[in-house]
Amino acid sequence: MPSARATSLAAKADDRLAEVLRRADAAPDWDLGVAYHDRRVADVLAHLHAWHLVFDGWVAQDRAGSVPAYPAEGFTWDRLDDLNDVFYRSHRERPYDAIRTMLVTSHARMLRLLTTFGEAELTDPQRYPWLNGQSLGDVADECLGEHYEWALKTFDAAGMA
Repeated sequence: MPSARATSLAAKADDRLAEVLRRADAAPDWDLGVAYHDRRVADVLAHLHAWHLVFDGWVAQDRAGSVPAYPAEGFTWDRLDDLNDVFYRSHRERPYDAIRTMLVTSHARMLRLLTTFGEAELTDPQRYPWLNGQSLGDVADECLGEHYEWALKTFDAAGMA
């Protein structure tokens, strides 16, 4: 049985993702203009997917006994824009439908992964020192529900209904 924190994270993430996909599916070719670096709706979905993969990598490295590169090998939080640009370049040629499928798949994988953690593993900010005082559940929320909120705000800023 999933922990209460995992259940809460999943419910929030499912709710927000449904809204992201509803709006994205209604305007998949929308140009986001300055709201998101003159990129496409598909690029927002690819960004969300890429951060799911990053989270999965952190967990895999931790479970293998390594200290994960946080946020990623060769990057610091001060260089987050550079990391996000790497994600953009790796997916910019993919069509909307492919990226949408990738996002839905990585979302489901993240939710399954969360069920493998107990309550303390998701809520104790000291449990994973490489997270610098954040709980794993809070970081998961940043990669799921809160990130979907960012996508919705980006759509709003671009005038997408």
